[in-house]
Amino acid sequence: MKPPVSLKTFIGNSRAVEILRRALEQDRLPHAMIFAGPEGVGKCTLALLLAQALNCLSPVEGTACGRCSACERIMAVIQGRYLQCLTLKGDGFCGNCENCKIKIKRHPDIWLIEPAKTTITIEQVRNLISEIAFQPLEARYRVVILDPADQMRLEAHNSLLKTLEEPASRTFIILVTSNPYVLPETIRSRSRMLHLNEIPTDRIERHLIEIEGKSAEEARMAAALSGGSLSAALAFNVKEYQELRRQALDFVKLLLNRGSFAEATAIATQVAKEKPVFQRWIETVLVLLQDIYYVSIAPARVGQQDLLEELKPLSEAVPRSALVSTIKATERLRGELRFNVNRQIALEAMFLTLTQNRQL
Repeated sequence: MKPPVSLKTFIGNSRAVEILRRALEQDRLPHAMIFAGPEGVGKCTLALLLAQALNCLSPVEGTACGRCSACERIMAVIQGRYLQCLTLKGDGFCGNCENCKIKIKRHPDIWLIEPAKTTITIEQVRNLISEIAFQPLEARYRVVILDPADQMRLEAHNSLLKTLEEPASRTFIILVTSNPYVLPETIRSRSRMLHLNEIPTDRIERHLIEIEGKSAEEARMAAALSGGSLSAALAFNVKEYQELRRQALDFVKLLLNRGSFAEATAIATQVAKEKPVFQRWIETVLVLLQDIYYVSIAPARVGQQDLLEELKPLSEAVPRSALVSTIKATERLRGELRFNVNRQIALEAMFLTLTQNRQL
């Protein structure tokens, strides 16, 4: 991935970017903020770009120049989030390869605090509080980003309250979350919330072609299945998608033909194991349902043209009103994934509700 280099080149959510840009110009940026929105829309990246704009040595038109020493070191933090060690697998760190050397350049006053295993612990927050009592080492402003903030333990939240009430001098704290209302009210009331939305499909498709160098066909498929998430679009793999699509189509056939609940449960058990996989699978189900809707009325709008002949019988057999109900139910399930729902139970419940509906 080629990350944005300034607020100007951030992808999508232009309204949120403009709010931040004006706050910077007017010197009215809140010291505690919550960046809330769906997964994969760039909340943490936007927080880091804001840190860059705050500390740029030669700002241009209210945003970072991207070239000064401060910008370059903060950019290393942004790049480090997308780079893996070239020598060791997974989250390894050798310290010698090209990617690890970029990570070493991280700015000492830009802190990205992420979960230790599964949660952000009270020890991490206490260390943060003790450190920010001092002035920044190099930067004009220290920026602390907690991502995802909804994975802080309750005692960690409580420990952070006084810091949010009485922020340290020259320090900004940004809480990043896809589930803002999981955060305690005491945290939300002490922070300014900035909402980010899903990125439009055409904007993602254009980025994949123009910046990432993807083919038009791959970009179209990746954008259509991204759910408005750029990171999901970037992770798109054609072979994996074809396997996922086959599972999704099997489920759609069961759903529309009022098939066996046992077979639907078997599919649900398999796809619900990992949230990222389940999210991509639900997006695929939704795309297939929309294609089935368009088969008879606007065939040119069908995204999965290679499945056209397989989708036609489903379109002819199911009333259009039933398809609309099914699409709406799938969209609701997709929305529920922002919360900690039991994915398998939610999918099985949707299947039972729709197949018992007389319209299907």
